[in-house]
Amino acid sequence: MLTKKRISIISLLIIVLPAFIYLYLNNFRTELIINGDLHFYYVIFSSAIAILVGLASYLEYKKNKVEKIFYISIGFIGVGVFYTFHALVTPNMTFGQFFEFPDMISNISAFVLFGDLSRFWLALMMFVPDNMFEQRYQIKKYFNGYVLLILFIILSGSVYFGLLTPEIFPVFKNDDLTDTNLAIITKVATLLFLGINSLKYYYSYKAKQNITILSFIIGLCLIMETVIIFMISKPWSSNWWLAHNLFLMSYIVIGLGVLYSYFDKQKYEYFDVLGQINRYTKLLEEKNIKLNQLANYDALTGLSNRSHFITTTEEYIKKASIENTTFALMFIDLDHFKTINDKYGHQVGDELLKIISKKIISIIKSNDMAARIGGDEFLLLLKNVSRIEIDAISKRILERLTEPMVIDGNTCRVGASIGISIFPDNGNTIDELISKSDEAMYRVKKEGRNNYMILSQQKKNPNPGHQI
Repeated sequence: MLTKKRISIISLLIIVLPAFIYLYLNNFRTELIINGDLHFYYVIFSSAIAILVGLASYLEYKKNKVEKIFYISIGFIGVGVFYTFHALVTPNMTFGQFFEFPDMISNISAFVLFGDLSRFWLALMMFVPDNMFEQRYQIKKYFNGYVLLILFIILSGSVYFGLLTPEIFPVFKNDDLTDTNLAIITKVATLLFLGINSLKYYYSYKAKQNITILSFIIGLCLIMETVIIFMISKPWSSNWWLAHNLFLMSYIVIGLGVLYSYFDKQKYEYFDVLGQINRYTKLLEEKNIKLNQLANYDALTGLSNRSHFITTTEEYIKKASIENTTFALMFIDLDHFKTINDKYGHQVGDELLKIISKKIISIIKSNDMAARIGGDEFLLLLKNVSRIEIDAISKRILERLTEPMVIDGNTCRVGASIGISIFPDNGNTIDELISKSDEAMYRVKKEGRNNYMILSQQKKNPNPGHQI
């Protein structure tokens, strides 16, 4: 019976064994096996296997609707196309050439191009996110066999007509048969796609064991070994032939994984560890924002609550003391608000508080602070203001708050009694400043309401607002 430990050991052997074979071939078998006919038949056979894996992947997608499997199907259909043309342009075949090239270098360049392109195409399709169109049903309805057939025709037709004028293809080999920069970039990009995807599948397998995922890890590692060996070996050498075998083995392993998912109860299941971490991190940030909102802000009006206002003001007092600056603390208590609640109900009263809060915010500066500390009581922190600016802000607040406000067809009229204390004239602590502004507010209440008083003036504003 295949236990998880045995599966891991077998997987490791499949991945590592080619490295030892490569070392053996590199040290003891250095002769060239130049056989274009063998290469042609071998690659045609490999292309047929690739197309079969692509069709098997499509059947698995039809059964379980896993988006990633459809991309893999596209990947192997593309491998079948590009690898077939890789065979068709094999140099030095004895039974003739299918396409004409201006010279041998152009032939070899196209030959290498299609080999590299087949691996790049598969790596790209394996790299595509598992759920890119998870909620896009208008796109996913095109995930069908007709699309695969059309893709097969388009890729085959494009390459065929391109080979009629092969000079349009990018050059993958220099005159000395070394790789061009584009060929090197293609191989490196292939390795990057494969490596990133291998790590993603590795973390998925570590989190939740799945045979199909394991087959993908092994297959991707084998393709990476293939690309590396092709990068460092010469055409027709023993190592070069080894790379062909590894490439064929890679998609046989992936195909077996797809078939396992198709026939067994344990289906392909990708667990996106990094994605889950990002989602949990984002969720945690959102929760922290909500907790911060609940802890520091009034749920009804969105203004700061009493605790947050006091904490922030205490910090600002330290800053103002060091910088030797002054500020004002304004206590606002609405006049006749209880009458609105009793007459029209608390729902209208709540809407009125929201409107009043917005009016207050629109009057003060962006770096000032407003808080709702009780039912109809507000505190304002006015930074770096002169006595003239305090008068102007107070008058503006009285003017805006005494405007009639219509809520659900009900005309609401309130006023405001405002008491103002100045730092450091009326106190050096938040408790002293609130106490003094509260005292000034009650004096306004006693003297007729709907007015404001700056405590240090010890007298009512000579130009009061509208009296209700």
